[in-house]
Amino acid sequence: MQINNLYSGRLGLATAVFIIVFMLSGCGYSVMKRFSPPFNEIYIANINNNTFEPKLQDKLRRALAETLSEYGFEVTAASRYRLEADITKFEIKSISEMDLITTEYLLLLSCNFRLIDTQTGSVNKIEGISDPFTKYFIAKGKLERVIAQKEAETDSSMRDISRELIRYITHKAIERK
Repeated sequence: MQINNLYSGRLGLATAVFIIVFMLSGCGYSVMKRFSPPFNEIYIANINNNTFEPKLQDKLRRALAETLSEYGFEVTAASRYRLEADITKFEIKSISEMDLITTEYLLLLSCNFRLIDTQTGSVNKIEGISDPFTKYFIAKGKLERVIAQKEAETDSSMRDISRELIRYITHKAIERK
């Protein structure tokens, strides 16, 4: 019985030492303690709305400014990096209906971005950024309620696209300073 306890204790100690040595040996991975953006300032320049839905460019600009600030970027006109965008797709599809009235909708939104380094003139094209989540909304009743649901889901989709853009900027090959 004592041999088993002695053996278990040594096995546990050996496992712990192995884990510590492995972590300290520089295996190439590290734990990020804090979010670290590749640069600190960005300017949101032209946003083109290539759809027939009005005011999408204003919603995207607001969502980008809020989300970039939330993730530690300062949005300023004096920035080295300039962000431009094209809203390329905005679709609302009817998913289900009841008594010939649509009750469930699907929202599809997609954008292309250009991140421009104003000092070097290099342009990093970020194309086809879309909402990673499928946005459905159910709306019955008066038209005002349907429009309000559509606006809320559009705003939510813009925030999600902004987060996807930040994920791209921070995890892809964007120059770190």
